[in-house]
Amino acid sequence: MARHVIIHLPHVDEDVVAWAVADDTGKLVGPPTGGTLSEAAAAVEGRRATLVVSGDDVLLAEAMVPGGSSARAQQAIPFALEEQLADDVDELHFALGTREKGDVWPVAVLGRETMERVVARCAEAGLRPTEVVPEPLALPLVARRAGDADTSGATSWTALLDGERAVVRLHRHRGFSGEADLVPLMLDGARRDLPEGEAAALVLHHVDPDAELTVPPGVDVEAHLCDTPLALHARGLATTSRINLLQGDYSPKQRFDKAWKPWRWTAALAACLALVLLGGKWLDLRRLDAREAQLDAAIAETFQQALPGARMQRPRRQVQAALDRIGAGGGDTFIRRTDQIAASLATQPQTTLRSVGYRNGRFDLDLTTDELPTLDALKSELESRGSLGMTVQSANREDDGVRGRVRIE
Repeated sequence: MARHVIIHLPHVDEDVVAWAVADDTGKLVGPPTGGTLSEAAAAVEGRRATLVVSGDDVLLAEAMVPGGSSARAQQAIPFALEEQLADDVDELHFALGTREKGDVWPVAVLGRETMERVVARCAEAGLRPTEVVPEPLALPLVARRAGDADTSGATSWTALLDGERAVVRLHRHRGFSGEADLVPLMLDGARRDLPEGEAAALVLHHVDPDAELTVPPGVDVEAHLCDTPLALHARGLATTSRINLLQGDYSPKQRFDKAWKPWRWTAALAACLALVLLGGKWLDLRRLDAREAQLDAAIAETFQQALPGARMQRPRRQVQAALDRIGAGGGDTFIRRTDQIAASLATQPQTTLRSVGYRNGRFDLDLTTDELPTLDALKSELESRGSLGMTVQSANREDDGVRGRVRIE
């Protein structure tokens, strides 16, 4: 029976890992071992290796790209998720899972800087993993209590409580991880997103038998003692699908290197021929470049005339959005809602608004505040001012505060 090595890297910037050998059924073969990443790489010994990394900096989301191939989805998804992201899409790495029904693509998003640190750490240690998987997607899933076609059953989630950290897998390709005291807030948001009448059941695995995880009302908890997180990772990787972060610029190069060597001289001759053929096109390209610069200048001038003072990013989309707002006739409602949000934020001076997005009557806010209870206070203040409600999408501690993403609608 084939075996592979599972390596858990809890912190990208720390050289402390744990690893274990597992078979294809998800059972560990021998006890887990702790040490450095270099020692874990030496233990691989030619077997395939899966690196499980922290999910703190990974956003697990879904996007719909109708009738497209994976190549088209890779191009379209960053812009489809742009309103859910705090950072510029050019600074992020998007890894896709297998397309699901309804042309829905599961996506894992993390900063390119973080991904480059992971790849660099592996290269320094001599480790060439087959997969790099965010920790929430390495947890096993439990089938619904009712049949898959019965929407009146309970949705089962899986959680791992290890000290002050908690990892949660909501379903096939969604989940999150973070400090345990922030998890109840995010679980409550996930519960609110369930279809009406559908309950939630949490299968909780904890390393410390005395540790407890607070869950929101309406979520049933089934607790199990876990000897080591690697046992859960082995079972999850053997029984469920996941998203491999080694895609695009970070895909493995072993097969490419083997295929390239026999053809390197042929490719060199072809490159020389291409240079000769393309030399005659150089003047044409120069003229096209000049024409393109003229068109860009004309577009920029027209954009400033249409939207004075606006920053041009995707002019066609921005102008269309402005036209839609003018034609929708909903300006009064928009202004009233923004007034309610601004007034509610003013009551929490310790809260800073980083960015805001708006689509289809829904506001997505990226906030920084001092403590978790401040978000609850902001929610109560907002709901007391009108019909708007607030849902916390995510919350993570940063430096001396808490950074959260909330949705108001």
